[in-house]
Amino acid sequence: MKTTIKTDKAPASTSPVAQGTKGGGLLFVGGQMPRDMKSGQIVDGALEQARLSLKHCGTILNEAGSTVEDVLLAVVYMTDLSQKNAVNQAFEEFFGDNPPTRNLVEVSDIGEGTIVEIALTAVAH
Repeated sequence: MKTTIKTDKAPASTSPVAQGTKGGGLLFVGGQMPRDMKSGQIVDGALEQARLSLKHCGTILNEAGSTVEDVLLAVVYMTDLSQKNAVNQAFEEFFGDNPPTRNLVEVSDIGEGTIVEIALTAVAH
């Protein structure tokens, strides 16, 4: 059985996709753009983008009944790998001493000048 997760506390996708999906004991949080909830704009800088993307992921985790401690895998899409240290800093702040496995993928374009987009897989509750 599949359950769709939707919250107005994180940006809705501009594509016809769910913010999150639960099924088979897992929670999948779709790629979160670093969009400011008030202005609707993408925030500047890789560090702030990573922080905001992770914050949106955390909001969806919480909406689904999971926490940061439940995250098994993070997939990070970046348009500029020279900014990797900013992502590492945001991960340390968000996950502390218990980070998940991570895949870091360089892509040519995310859209709207975005440098970082992050998706998570977690244990569902």
